[in-house]
Amino acid sequence: MSNFGLPEYDQHREWIRNARNRNMKWEEIDYAGRGNDEGLSEFLTQQSLLNFWKEVSCSEWKELVRLQKEAEEQTQVIDYLSGQAMIMGEGEDNDVTVPADPQSAWQLYRKKLIKGGFKEEIVDEMERTTLKILKRLSSDTTEMKPVKGLVIGNVQSGKTANMAALMAMAADWGWNMFIVLSGTIENLRQQTQNRLLNDLNCQGNLNWNGLEHLSKKPMLGQRTQDLHFDKTSKQRYFTVCLKNPGRLRGLIQWLQSDGNKQKQMKILVIDDEADQAGINTANVNSSTIKTINRLIRDLVNGKNEKSQEISNKYKAMNYIGYTATPYANILNEAGEDSLYPRNFISTLSVSKEYFGPQQIFGFEGGDYDYDGLDIVRIIDEDDLQAIKEIHEEGSPYVPLALQDAICWFLCGVACMRIWGYGKPVSMLIHTSQKTDHHQNIAEAVRDWIVSKDVDEMIRRCEKVWNTETSQFTFEKFREQYPQYDRKDEEINRYPSFEDIRKEITILLSKEPTNIPLDEDDEFAYHEGIHMCIDNCKNNGITDDGMYVRLAYPTADNMPTPAPAFIVVGGATLSRGLTIEGLISTFFLRSVSQADTLMQMGRWFGYRKGYELLPRLWITSKTNDQFKFLAALDQELRDEIHEMDTLGKSPANYGPRVKNTPKASFIRITAKNRMQSAQATDMDFSGSFNQTYLFDNDVAALKHNIVETEKFIASLGQPEERKECNQHAENTFIWRNVEFSLVKKYLEEYKFNSRLGVFNDIASVIAWIEKISAEGKLENWNIILAGKGSGSVWNSPVGPVKKVSRTRKKLKNESDTVINIGVLRDPKDIIADIDLEGQPQEIVSKVKDFKSKYAKEIRSLAGLDSTPQLIVYVIDKDSKAVKGSDTREDLNSVEDIVGICMNIPGGKRGTDYTATVSIHMQNNPFDDEGDLEGTNEN
Repeated sequence: MSNFGLPEYDQHREWIRNARNRNMKWEEIDYAGRGNDEGLSEFLTQQSLLNFWKEVSCSEWKELVRLQKEAEEQTQVIDYLSGQAMIMGEGEDNDVTVPADPQSAWQLYRKKLIKGGFKEEIVDEMERTTLKILKRLSSDTTEMKPVKGLVIGNVQSGKTANMAALMAMAADWGWNMFIVLSGTIENLRQQTQNRLLNDLNCQGNLNWNGLEHLSKKPMLGQRTQDLHFDKTSKQRYFTVCLKNPGRLRGLIQWLQSDGNKQKQMKILVIDDEADQAGINTANVNSSTIKTINRLIRDLVNGKNEKSQEISNKYKAMNYIGYTATPYANILNEAGEDSLYPRNFISTLSVSKEYFGPQQIFGFEGGDYDYDGLDIVRIIDEDDLQAIKEIHEEGSPYVPLALQDAICWFLCGVACMRIWGYGKPVSMLIHTSQKTDHHQNIAEAVRDWIVSKDVDEMIRRCEKVWNTETSQFTFEKFREQYPQYDRKDEEINRYPSFEDIRKEITILLSKEPTNIPLDEDDEFAYHEGIHMCIDNCKNNGITDDGMYVRLAYPTADNMPTPAPAFIVVGGATLSRGLTIEGLISTFFLRSVSQADTLMQMGRWFGYRKGYELLPRLWITSKTNDQFKFLAALDQELRDEIHEMDTLGKSPANYGPRVKNTPKASFIRITAKNRMQSAQATDMDFSGSFNQTYLFDNDVAALKHNIVETEKFIASLGQPEERKECNQHAENTFIWRNVEFSLVKKYLEEYKFNSRLGVFNDIASVIAWIEKISAEGKLENWNIILAGKGSGSVWNSPVGPVKKVSRTRKKLKNESDTVINIGVLRDPKDIIADIDLEGQPQEIVSKVKDFKSKYAKEIRSLAGLDSTPQLIVYVIDKDSKAVKGSDTREDLNSVEDIVGICMNIPGGKRGTDYTATVSIHMQNNPFDDEGDLEGTNEN
């Protein structure tokens, strides 16, 4: 048997991949498009003679095809698990493929990524995602509307690398003008411009030219008539433009200054942080469109800067918005000329090395269960008051939580230095958006460090080090983030405090200063702490020759040991700017908007080489908000996966997301903070809600058992058990149950007050009644689920085995609340599928069940409008696995009844929106921030 993994078969595999990229079916590829073995044999002979392929027989070729097919199917599974999906509108893909020339822009960039430390499989994933996006673009839009798409990434997750990948591959295929719209802060714009030029400008087939501050009267050498946009040109141009009216007007004027050149331009507009500044915040029904949004629309729709139609057209215009937070705004309008992504919406995959909201704050109640990392520390009210006094009075007292955060930073820097870490190490202090507050905080921190005797400071550092390293161990990290994709030996362990004592002494031997300048006005970094205040007020040099703002050394000018930075700031640190080597964060909210808060999470990202060191100090309220946002973020991505699976278009996605429970909750609270109830459009379709929090109260738990007995009795006898569906063997099933019976049960069940959707069960019931009355939801299937062994609950219809669920070990969780994380067993979702008479496809998918196919299987079985209620009885004596750092025995005072409510996504093209009254309780976004008066000046 041949080893088809050898490089000598690369050409064969490349041909097969190209054929698939051109949408050739597998049965056609079996014969290389020649239709039979005779044609295939002739094809293989020609390839061997003309292209020097290794000779293979027809049977060997078909084995190669089979292996490639398996690889593609496995890739689709990887795409799903890693979070990559795309929903698309009308229209066919173009026929671009991955550029194979070693001198192509993509191959050169790919090589640079791998050389820079990216794993090859991550770059492969980036390549697949980039090709998928590129296939939706058009290189000629003269006879059609501009292409508009949206790419949803993650905060601090390497989005710029994905944008550069798209630019490189598009440049290879003839796109010649790239416009990156980048925020509102000039130094971040410059950072992006420099990085893109450095990433893309390699010696190869193409020449990259960075253009800056384009306008009607550009700098010498940047006039459109002097540039080369013709088909044969090897020149590629890009500009990074601020989202402000003056820059955008100038850009549009420059693009349209030479009609002949304009006709040659194949443009790709990449709107970085598409939810910032560019969205329409005016009433979408009025003619008053916010200026920046109007100008971006004019740019994309081919109008001039005065929103007037012009005769000339660009050869191609494509617009892609990139964002990590699409929910609150980017999907807020869908008019003909708006920036709504009508052509496609795509999610970028999440690497298993990424520290995101789900990994850090946890996510419960879905297909995935993240415990969260034990790196969050809570700032109490006394410390908040102390920060307020620093802001307002310049108080010298540094609160205990901030002292801990500083000491942890000192220990972390020392630790990374003995590990030989060769990049900057940072601490972020974000307590306000006001520049005066930044100055007061920086002075208080500096004075506190200077006022302490070195020995006293080292003693405090030792106490913090010992506490933190025992609370969050390597073993706990592995248990709380089991998917982390680095081997044990690649993760640095904590050294002893004695090992880092000397480095802390060196750090403290020099007083903290701003960044000094040498005689040539170059940055002169030192071994101590650099104290930086990053805001628009500190743009110059101090009288002492110090640079106040944050400025990291470049890679080719990196000092040793690793330089240390304490960074104090607000807006500039809240979005876009990468804080390098961030290991300690002290963060207070100055805003309550959900999308803005998520973007402030500078602690999200990659932490290769120092995985155990990041710590985060926030308030309990902010912790709750980030847990909420982690769930919202995951649910919206799952929504795209479902719509991808069901073939729904972006036109369905906007309204669906806008009216999904969590996104609606944010929207309602933003508009009506002082009201207790609000009539609003809601859509609970496609949602799966389960009880995973329970009050450990005898009366409440017994009440739920009694109500469950009444409910089961009211259903009558269950259907006779059938052996054809192995997943139904331990269950009782009732079909075609009227909602009135379910409603009564839901109204009587006592839910924990923190259970999201169940917290306002009245609005859910109202929505179900309205949708059911319109014939969009059928009657219910009820499943009483049990496990194969264990103690028995004697239900009114017969004995059923109790299920075992354990309690999560959670700091700051009281004994009166039990948190089990996840209630349902995914296999129970398909327990009510009757396999008698079903096609083999359904039988096979049920037999070899994978949870990601559950909704698809139900749809194929004709249950796409049938809601489910799954009931579990949890054994109060459930035992955890011995030695677990994250789980403990249930220790419930009574058996627990848990329920899962599965409302299907429904049939394609059906609108499930209904207006219901929402009663807001336990609202995590019910205030303006952690401290009053900390928003921008």
